[in-house]
Amino acid sequence: MATPKKTTEPVPDYDFDNWSEEDEEKAIAALAPKIKHIIVEKNFLGRFEDGTIVRLPLSITLNEIDVLSEKTDNPVDQVKVLLEQMGGKEALAEFTNHNMTETIAMADRFFTVFSRIAGASVPES
Repeated sequence: MATPKKTTEPVPDYDFDNWSEEDEEKAIAALAPKIKHIIVEKNFLGRFEDGTIVRLPLSITLNEIDVLSEKTDNPVDQVKVLLEQMGGKEALAEFTNHNMTETIAMADRFFTVFSRIAGASVPES
């Protein structure tokens, strides 16, 4: 549990009693990460708010998934291993150097695109 800080500075008068769902929705919307992505050939290119661009391949083999499973059982570590496998140490560093909400939003975008590709209809011949 966090220990309260002692300070001589005046503490703002926060209005906890009148905080509403609408206030919360506005606050969350203001904090939502503003990330973007595009697909170029077989790559996902994501741009963080600070302009950093990460490139992740959209072609992953079953062997790569097996290696991921062998390295760790921890889901957080699995995501890190997957990012490093797919995009290299640079992509992993770019993801982990950003704040957590941006990182989660970018990973969510990537996996959403990946899922959409996997579920895409195969063209009829």
